[in-house]
Amino acid sequence: MNLSFMDNESKVAPLLVRLYDSERISSSSLNKSSEIKLELSDAVCELMEQELSPREAELVADVMIGMMRRAELDFRKALAQRLAALENVPLRLVLNMASDDIEVAGSVLRESAVLTDIDLIYIVKSKGAEHWRQIARRQGLGEKLQGLLVEMDDEQTAINLAENEKIIIPAFVLETLSDMAKRSDALAVPLLRREEVSPEMARSLFQFVGSEVKNYISQEYGIHGGEIAKAVDDVLLDFVDATKDEDDLTPTSGMLSDAMRQYDKGLITTKTMLGTLRRGQLKLFIAQFSIYTDLDVKAVIEIVGQTSGQGLAIACKAYNINKEDFMSIFLLSNRARNNGQMIEINQMSKAMEYFTKVSQEMALNIIRNSKL
Repeated sequence: MNLSFMDNESKVAPLLVRLYDSERISSSSLNKSSEIKLELSDAVCELMEQELSPREAELVADVMIGMMRRAELDFRKALAQRLAALENVPLRLVLNMASDDIEVAGSVLRESAVLTDIDLIYIVKSKGAEHWRQIARRQGLGEKLQGLLVEMDDEQTAINLAENEKIIIPAFVLETLSDMAKRSDALAVPLLRREEVSPEMARSLFQFVGSEVKNYISQEYGIHGGEIAKAVDDVLLDFVDATKDEDDLTPTSGMLSDAMRQYDKGLITTKTMLGTLRRGQLKLFIAQFSIYTDLDVKAVIEIVGQTSGQGLAIACKAYNINKEDFMSIFLLSNRARNNGQMIEINQMSKAMEYFTKVSQEMALNIIRNSKL
């Protein structure tokens, strides 16, 4: 290994020598111990944490790519997992790992900040579905890359996109996912949970897949006309009711049971409830808010219907819902007040003022006293 071009004070040279020696020992048929592999892995990571000049980076990439080609699968996988978290890894090395077997490539495709959307587009076009599915789980995917992923028409890739809470899905990608979901129950469920899905798209999708969902449940779990099928009908009914001026906002028993199951799994959050409201599902929101706050359904209906917003402000403050989310809930639940007419500025101002003035301790005391 020729290191003559490096400065005598370079920190990289001794690390490369250490890496070379560790790799040579590890590659020996007599030295396959986990201690030797750990030493080699540590040497690689220490090298990657250095500030590398362009020429040093190229040399490191050459050494590492050669080493990875000779290494066993389990070591390549472990090393890729460690390097995926680092930002100073040469791009050529990352691309090499990203094009490896999916056991090696997976962590890099999901997590490496070195890869740009352009790099990932190249990988999507050159590799197969296993690589697409891991890319779909990354955070911050750009619109062009998302569009290319849905063009692949792979169900699991689409599901991973729909389940990815670290991205915002643009309208044109949602349309394609919605079309795919009409033939895939597994995709329809996570897609309908997304905040970006409009009430119109949700209603269209539910109307299309409602019976298919029930048939799927019946075939897979042997449930006929039972609780899960009823819950599907309840949700569909809630979407239909969203277009009407309904006086009765009482959620069905199926909605309450579904909300309780979600709560037990830790799935009911402020974000979840806001998504429900944005889809126009007011009855389901009331069920979720009731379970989330442990307030009686009738009490929730009453406070949501108050034009002053005081009751909603107290409940939100008591259960640590922040000011921005409180105001979003107040605005999105307007259908329960004034026959859905426009909110007056003074109502909104009073609601915000009350939320700001009341302390969490005071709000909790009011909630406790109201339950006595």
